[in-house]
Amino acid sequence: MVATANYDAVIIGGGHNGLVCGAYLAKAGKKVLVLERRDILGGASATEEIWPGYKVNTAAHMLSLMQPKIVLDLELQKFGYEAVPVPPGVHLVEGVGPVVLWKEQERLCAEFARFSKRDAEAYPKFQAHLARMAPIFRRLLWQVPIDPSDMSPRNLLRLAGLGWRNRDALPVFHDLMDLVSMSVHDYVARWFDSEEVRIIVGYYPAGAAGQSTSIHTPGTAYLLLRNHMRDGSNPAGGTGLSRGGMGTIPTAIAASGARFGLETRTGAEVEEVIVENGRAVGVRMVGGEVIRARAVISNASSQHLFADLVPKSAAPEDFRRAVTGIHGTVTNFKIHLAVEKPIPFAGLKEAGYGDRYPVQVTLAPSLSYVEKAYADMRSGRISERPYMTVQTPTLADRTLAPEGKHIISIYGGHFPAGAGSDQTAAAREQLFERVMDTIALHAPDFDRHWLHRQIMLPSDYEEIFRLPGGSPHHGDLTFDQLFFRRPVRGYADYTTPVQGLFLCGASAHPGGGVTGVPGFNAARVVQRSL
Repeated sequence: MVATANYDAVIIGGGHNGLVCGAYLAKAGKKVLVLERRDILGGASATEEIWPGYKVNTAAHMLSLMQPKIVLDLELQKFGYEAVPVPPGVHLVEGVGPVVLWKEQERLCAEFARFSKRDAEAYPKFQAHLARMAPIFRRLLWQVPIDPSDMSPRNLLRLAGLGWRNRDALPVFHDLMDLVSMSVHDYVARWFDSEEVRIIVGYYPAGAAGQSTSIHTPGTAYLLLRNHMRDGSNPAGGTGLSRGGMGTIPTAIAASGARFGLETRTGAEVEEVIVENGRAVGVRMVGGEVIRARAVISNASSQHLFADLVPKSAAPEDFRRAVTGIHGTVTNFKIHLAVEKPIPFAGLKEAGYGDRYPVQVTLAPSLSYVEKAYADMRSGRISERPYMTVQTPTLADRTLAPEGKHIISIYGGHFPAGAGSDQTAAAREQLFERVMDTIALHAPDFDRHWLHRQIMLPSDYEEIFRLPGGSPHHGDLTFDQLFFRRPVRGYADYTTPVQGLFLCGASAHPGGGVTGVPGFNAARVVQRSL
C-alpha cells in the first residue's frame, strides 16, 4: 500500500454537493481532497461532449434551485457560473393545443380564463398562498435536522430552538401539513375547476420531479413550492439554463475552492472506506493507494456507500437494513438528439408565440393522459403515450452545439424499471419510436430526422452515475424520507454510525436537485468535528 499525505477531509464523489462541501471546508482553512470516479467532475450535473461539438446535459438540465447564498459566498460568477434566462414555456393541452406559460401573471391568467374565469381569478391567490409558506420551507433547507426521539437535555434544547426559530409556522400549520401529505391532484383540485389548469399547474410534481409517482400519490403536493424555493432578487441572478451547460456549475465550484487549496482528482475510484477502531480514517483507492483523513465525507449515495465501500462490520445491522430499505426506483427516461432544426410543434403562432421556437415544451395534454402513462408502467409496459418535457437548450445557448445544429433533450415517463424489467435494445427502440410517434401527433411536420441520439434509462443512470434505482434524489422525496428521516431515522444530521464518516449528497437533507444545500450543511457539521 502507498499512503499519500494526510488530509483534514477526503470527499468521495465530485458532484456539485461534494464540491460545495469541499469548497466551504477549504475556505475555512481545511486541507481537502475531492475524489471523482469518472473522468469529469459534476456527477449528475455534468455536461458531456458525447458527440463532437455537442455539449449535452446528460442528467440535470435546469438551473432552477441553485441557492444564491452559495453562488455569492463562493463567488461562482467569477468562475463561469451564469444563468441564461429562457422565454416562456409552452404546455400542449388536449383539445386546445399550445398554451403559452407567460411569465407575467396577468397574461397567464388570461390564458387560464379561456378554460375557467374562476380559475383565472384563483391563480394569483394560489401563488400568494404558496408564497406565504415558502419562507418556512426555505429556512428549513438550511437547518441540520435534529432527532426528535433523542431525549437528552442537549437535544431537547436544540429541539426547543428549532421550534422557536420556526414559530411562524404555527398559524399555517394545517396548510403545511396539507402540502406535505396530500397528492398534487387533490391539492390543486381545491383551487381549480378546469382539467386544463389542473394539469398545467400540477405537471411538475406529477411527472417532472425525478420520481416515479402518480398524480394521485400522497405527499407530492409540496413540490408545488419549487418555483418559490429560490430568491431570484439578488446579484446571484435568476433561473433558466446554465451557460455552457450544467457542467459549468461544478467546474466553477471547483475553481472557487482551488483558491483556498481545494484539491480535486478525476478518474479516482474509491474501493473502500478504511475504518479503524470504529472510526473512518481514510480511503483505499482502486489500485491500492491509501489516502488518510480526519474526516471521510460521502457525496455518493448512502446505499452505495454502505453496500460497497464501508466494511460490513463497521455499521450496525439495523442501520444497514434501514439504508437498504430506502425506496426510490424511478421510471423516467431521457433521450438526447442532435438535429438540424427544432421540432415544429403545431399551433404556436396562433397561440401568440410568434415565429419563435420555444426552448421548453411540455407534452402532458390531460390528467388522464399522465395517469394512463403511469398505469401502463405499473402494468409492466412502456407507456403507450409517454408524457414528456421537450427542451431545445441551443435556442437559448448557442455554445452547446456546432453552428446551425441543435440539441433536443426529452425527459419523460414511463419506462418500467427494476428487477425483471426489459432493458434490451429492442425495448429501447420501442420506447424511442413511441416518443417519436407521440411528438409527431403534435408536430405533423416533424421529419423525425436526427444526426445522433442517446437513450438514457434508469438503469443507465444507476450504472453511469451510481444513482440507486436511477434516482437523482438517492431516494424518493416522500414524507417518510424527509428532514428528520433522511436518509434514515437517527442519522439525519449528516453523520453516520461510523465516527468520522459523513454524508454530503442527495441522500441527506434536503435531498436531490442542484441546490448545493446538502454540501453546505454537511460542511458546517464536519467543520465542528475537526
